[in-house]
Amino acid sequence: MGGREDQATCAESSLTTAETSITSVRGRISALLRQESATPAPRDVVLLGIDGLAHDFAAECWPDVCRIDRLRSVFPTTTSAGFLSALTGLDVPRHRVPGVVFAGPEGSRELINVFEYQGEHLTPAKETVFTDACGLGYRPLAVQGDMEAYGGSWRNALLRGAEPVIGHRFYSPDAGPYSERDPDLLADLVGDALVRTLALPGARPRLVWCYVELDRHIHHFGYDRHAARFLTKIEALARRLADTGTVVLAHADHGLTPTRPDPDLAELLDTLARKHGFRMGGAGRTRWLYSPPGVTEAVAAELAAKLPESVRLAGAEDLFAESVRDRVGELLLIAEGDTFLADPEYRYEHGSLTAAELDTPFAAWGA
Repeated sequence: MGGREDQATCAESSLTTAETSITSVRGRISALLRQESATPAPRDVVLLGIDGLAHDFAAECWPDVCRIDRLRSVFPTTTSAGFLSALTGLDVPRHRVPGVVFAGPEGSRELINVFEYQGEHLTPAKETVFTDACGLGYRPLAVQGDMEAYGGSWRNALLRGAEPVIGHRFYSPDAGPYSERDPDLLADLVGDALVRTLALPGARPRLVWCYVELDRHIHHFGYDRHAARFLTKIEALARRLADTGTVVLAHADHGLTPTRPDPDLAELLDTLARKHGFRMGGAGRTRWLYSPPGVTEAVAAELAAKLPESVRLAGAEDLFAESVRDRVGELLLIAEGDTFLADPEYRYEHGSLTAAELDTPFAAWGA
């Protein structure tokens, strides 16, 4: 726990649960809403979903936070798996979204990209923190923010039960290459989106979730002065909202770790794919291979002989429960060092099992 506990807007609440998994986010929020709904004047609650925010960096940038807990993300450490686990309370074996590129629903061997897929049976998840909020008398609103760049079944499942609020983009203002913008401006845009949403006519109290894709900047520049300045301004925003009687919370999906592209690894996998006919899924620092029948052992043997020591070779059964193994390949490649398959423009990546990727914050102001 960090920050100054003697501030007037910091008080004990049901957020003191000892649960440390990212899947606890839904339960934590619902417990707070239940507590607030029992009071004569339930407060509005703002929940910032900040993509790519690592716990330790958040703790450094938010010295005035009422509390900040360290939550463990899910594997693989991707946005699709992490935020779905947080908002539904389900881990990967139960929501069955193991990453970004994987075999489609209903036993299909066709690979889908979860951010583009539009169809049924992506996930059995039916309830979210938003459906909980509605049942507790809260009006659930989702400022899609940078998530307006995504669509399809994953976003529908993630935001099930929420009223969408559109027209506010921060780190993804367009579909082009990433271009750095003034962090003060971006924080002001987040503040404007929240103030406008909290001012919408209609029922109160409100739960307002707002998605910010800080991850886009961190991929290119890491946890630098821009990211620190943006988060400093976000804390100032959180304090202002808390001082006016709004509870402000923040959570994330994963952190990132330094990663450089390994051209020799890329060439090795291209060569073996042509030789054995396997396809690759996954994303970032964890990839899996879908082998044609009868060649998995041969592929594994060649990989074991030629992979660099910084890459872990594992079977799907070593890291995935049976309920999700029909969606991932038979063999997994996991980065354990700072070189792997990576976009040449990236300096930081995620998807694997380092502490920097797994440790995420759950922060509170005014709770």
